[in-house]
Amino acid sequence: MKPYISVKKISLLGMVKFFQGCPRMKVLIVTTAFPRWYGDGRGAFIYEAAQAIKRQGCEVRVIAMHVPGAKTHEWMDGIEVIRPRYLPERWEILAKDSAGLPQAWRTNPWAKLALIPFVVVHALTITRYAREADILHANWTLSGMVVWLTQWLHRKPYVVTVHGSDVFQATSSGLIRKLTWFILSSHRTAQIIAVSRKLAESLIQMGVPSEKIKIIPDGVRTDEFIPSEEPRKKVILSVGALTKIKGGDLLIEAFAQIHTYLEGYKLIFIGEGAFRECLESRVKELGLRDKVIFTGQLSRQEVAYWMREAEIFVLPSRSEGLGVVFLEALASGTPCIGTDVGGIPDILTPEVGILCPPEDPTSLAEAILFLLNNPVHLQEMRKKARKRAVEVFDWARVSQQIIRLYSQILGVKV
Repeated sequence: MKPYISVKKISLLGMVKFFQGCPRMKVLIVTTAFPRWYGDGRGAFIYEAAQAIKRQGCEVRVIAMHVPGAKTHEWMDGIEVIRPRYLPERWEILAKDSAGLPQAWRTNPWAKLALIPFVVVHALTITRYAREADILHANWTLSGMVVWLTQWLHRKPYVVTVHGSDVFQATSSGLIRKLTWFILSSHRTAQIIAVSRKLAESLIQMGVPSEKIKIIPDGVRTDEFIPSEEPRKKVILSVGALTKIKGGDLLIEAFAQIHTYLEGYKLIFIGEGAFRECLESRVKELGLRDKVIFTGQLSRQEVAYWMREAEIFVLPSRSEGLGVVFLEALASGTPCIGTDVGGIPDILTPEVGILCPPEDPTSLAEAILFLLNNPVHLQEMRKKARKRAVEVFDWARVSQQIIRLYSQILGVKV
């Protein structure tokens, strides 16, 4: 990345000119999840956030966790991406599963050991590149912890975004909960972004000062996820990692209750994960093998295709920080059914979807039947879904909120 003028070295008059329109600051994004290559869906919303911040006029560099098969250094549409290896590639297991770090932590006993070299390499890489940045933006509390550990060396302000699993799941351990509180409450952490109200409430309950928390949702590319002008296919779609937390088993049970009333309809799961075998086994037991399809991991373009082709989108999560896939569905004009957990209620208003109680397949079944048996209502929801995505969650709007936060931290008006 080319050298640039640091914000701190600009005169007052020059700073005013410099920040007219879009601030030309240099941002270092630090994350444990990021696309492994073009079109990859893993951590795609972090990539989209980086691109949106770049479009606001910033220079952006990303430090991400290396995953087997990914490059250690590359440029992705004008953004420098650095993924340093923390172990020989075949031993890099922390993000090998599509469900990411929490899944690896729970299911692989070696993950805790692999975390040690990762933190060391992550810290060294951050220290090297932070000196060239005006502000650092860590995603998830693990990256936030490493930025916090190295801040005494690079002396740069930083923001931490919490996305859900790092609060709802990881902090079930008392030690990790205390560590999370300590890092997020630290005077070194300039600001915390919570992607939903529920996450913000959870942080406050943990003891994090409310004044340090700003609610800014994730966004969606409304020029990439777009409605179809053609008639929809008879598809009930679910997209996400195949883990128990995402509730695929609940959706299968719901579909089993009503499939005889849904002539020609298919239930399609897009995603991969350790829970797939259990889901497929249950589908077989229920005699639904010709009606339920598991596609495995698909490219982002393929996901966008199915989002705009499906009649409805359903994801009965047991826990969810926000739910970016719901944003993608809304932008595609696809009404949604979700569970009343985490940040999902921030997205699904009655005009664009239905919230069901968690762990309730019968409620899911009733909601699916209601939408599919009311085509006029469904069509009206399509228009409102698209409108809500554009007006509230488009990345252009969301990134402006992030830039304003950066500017407040740096003491510059925009």
